[in-house]
Amino acid sequence: MFSFSAQALEKKNQFEELFIWKTSEELKLTTQEEKKFTDIIKNLNKKKSDLSLALHESVDKMALVKTAKQRSDELAKYRKNLTNYNRIAEEEFDGLRVLLGGDRLVQYLKIKQDLTGRIKSLLANPEAPKLNEKKSLPAPKVIVE
Repeated sequence: MFSFSAQALEKKNQFEELFIWKTSEELKLTTQEEKKFTDIIKNLNKKKSDLSLALHESVDKMALVKTAKQRSDELAKYRKNLTNYNRIAEEEFDGLRVLLGGDRLVQYLKIKQDLTGRIKSLLANPEAPKLNEKKSLPAPKVIVE
């Protein structure tokens, strides 16, 4: 189980680095902007990961509670973590708007939407052809007159 978690963490880090690199390139960030951008994205991803884990653990705890009071307490903790998790998107928007400004924020949102869609599509159906993948053409027929 540990090796699976380590592999999953490594894959997550690779995706995060790739996303930061690709987005920084597309937005043509300066070195200082890229540093701030990287810090913002990594901080938000860490928060998201921590809160996601807390939400999963909370559900597991709720399944084991014996009393209504314990269940109520766990539900309150779950709701608090869920609220904090959902606020991360607002933090991302606000932090990047200050850093990037309106035009580049819109560009960022488009890039993120595109990359997220591609990743989800690949995860859902890894055998599906890529969006920009060209189909191979049949060999040309030679007509002799």
